[in-house]
Amino acid sequence: MSTYHFHGNVSGPNNIGDHGTINIGEQDTAARTLRLAAELAQWLRAEGAGPERLDAAQALRGELDRAGQEGRPVEPGLIRRSLETITLGLGAGSTGLALAQEISRLLG
Repeated sequence: MSTYHFHGNVSGPNNIGDHGTINIGEQDTAARTLRLAAELAQWLRAEGAGPERLDAAQALRGELDRAGQEGRPVEPGLIRRSLETITLGLGAGSTGLALAQEISRLLG
């Protein structure tokens, strides 16, 4: 039987992970969410969606991009309104609905 000897501070602060942070779960969700928003906008254009849905997709993508550049959280009201406008009337199991649901899941 072997014994592991640790001579550090076991009851105080420890430096775990990158620069003392512990990352649990998915990483780089901001870039993934922005990519999904671009795919959603492209899908809506290809499906001939109305201008209100296209405007909502542009607002969604713009807010995600600005929040990423400014290093701040997204504005939840704008995101919620945009996703509601986009998904209103989309068929169950459609690509657009799946993309919108994944964006919503990634944003929490």
